[in-house]
Amino acid sequence: MSRYLLHILLAALAAGCQLSPDLPEGWEDAEPVSSLVQAECDGDPYDGAEGFLEASAAAGEVVVTYGDAHFRCAQDVEAFYRLEGAVLSILVQPIDMDPKNVAACDCLYDVDLTVDGLDAGALTVELFRRWDNINDPNDPELVDSVELGSE
Repeated sequence: MSRYLLHILLAALAAGCQLSPDLPEGWEDAEPVSSLVQAECDGDPYDGAEGFLEASAAAGEVVVTYGDAHFRCAQDVEAFYRLEGAVLSILVQPIDMDPKNVAACDCLYDVDLTVDGLDAGALTVELFRRWDNINDPNDPELVDSVELGSE
């Protein structure tokens, strides 16, 4: 990498700029969620636990809990959303999609997130998950969906 490009990259990082996230096909225009809290790793994903979705809407926002989210141990996640008509699709995936080293274990997380700036009305909330790029194929998988009435 030339020194010029390296200086531009370092300047962008120092200024707080973030490189474009690694999003799958069809999600390129997705927006980051307004807030995300990932609980500590807890539980065995191979003990019959399945991820679940809880969602509620109020005052122009949707609050979502993705419970028992199966990811690698010590793997931070991020979330993005897209709104198409009355369908709010949310994708949760690792922040580092191309890890150089990975933990030799998987576990369960609870992930709470909020999507704000929405118009009031009935919505279908779809929750998708995606593992890091070490997995192939690595397409988003539907975890669950729920219908929310108009508020």
